[in-house]
Amino acid sequence: MLDKSIRDKNISHGEILKKVWRNLDLGVIDRKHPFHLPVFGTVDGDAPSLRTVVLRRFWRKPARIAFHSHLGSPKVSQIEANPNVYWLFYNSEERLQVRIKGTASIHQNDELTDEQWQATELFSRRCYIGEAPTQESKKPTTGLPDDLNYRKPTPEESEHGKENFVVVVSTIDEIDCMELDRRGHRRSLFTWNAEGELEMKWLTP
Repeated sequence: MLDKSIRDKNISHGEILKKVWRNLDLGVIDRKHPFHLPVFGTVDGDAPSLRTVVLRRFWRKPARIAFHSHLGSPKVSQIEANPNVYWLFYNSEERLQVRIKGTASIHQNDELTDEQWQATELFSRRCYIGEAPTQESKKPTTGLPDDLNYRKPTPEESEHGKENFVVVVSTIDEIDCMELDRRGHRRSLFTWNAEGELEMKWLTP
């Protein structure tokens, strides 16, 4: 007979938050980890706009997360118009869903972008040499110069993309964590106020 009691009744909020932090840490360093490719949401006028991004950085204090983008991407202008953003992460093995609410800022030509640019592989730098995303084309296109479609750029060539390279940094103001289990789901809410103080609550799933 199915045990209807929820798992780990005595688990603390702190232990759950440590699990979220661990998954974010792994999402940055492990390309195969499910948190490496979260869904990132912005506000486009009066409508939501979603896309998959690559998690590039995670800081715990103060809690922030970041990804790279082309300066000409629509999400950059959307953030400049309305910095309220949402993230969605899901680890199917752990059956862990994490939604993060925050405010985003665009970093260009500063210490952080220099640091991230140096850490970016030449093959990945190609993305910033080409045209901005979402430009109309009369035929299928990568947006890259033809001679870069099948090779990585030289270090000198890659530098042409640096002016288009930005780092999008989002605060972590709220975490809605859902742990799925057939014996009963468990849901937690973590909220940081303007002073950085953390409030933790249990929610019904």
